[in-house]
Amino acid sequence: MKKSYLLFVLITSIMLTNCGSSKNVVKVDPYLGAWSLLIESTPQGDVSATMTITKNAEGAYSGSVTSDVGAFDLYDLKIVDSKLSAGFMIQEAEFDLIGNLENLLFRGYVSGMGEDYKANGNKMIE
Repeated sequence: MKKSYLLFVLITSIMLTNCGSSKNVVKVDPYLGAWSLLIESTPQGDVSATMTITKNAEGAYSGSVTSDVGAFDLYDLKIVDSKLSAGFMIQEAEFDLIGNLENLLFRGYVSGMGEDYKANGNKMIE
């Protein structure tokens, strides 16, 4: 009888340890990755771009944009409550990128040199 009880306790312990809900769940940051953008009605016409967002070990966002016009790093990149804001330089001119990141969509503007250009796009699924 003692052997049956011991065997039952051992099996129960193993099952609780391996099947329990104590496993860590890693939450995936929905903003990280590549975003396909179209910046409309610029002096160069409509500009296709890919914005890439990363995050360092301290939790700070960083990013870059590669476009028909060139490649550049985003600085002061912040994402708060699905709202993105960042700055970048093109040919010594300063621009701002602002918008909302929701449901795999980006809706926003590129602003610079006294102009605002609509920028829309979506997250590229890998």
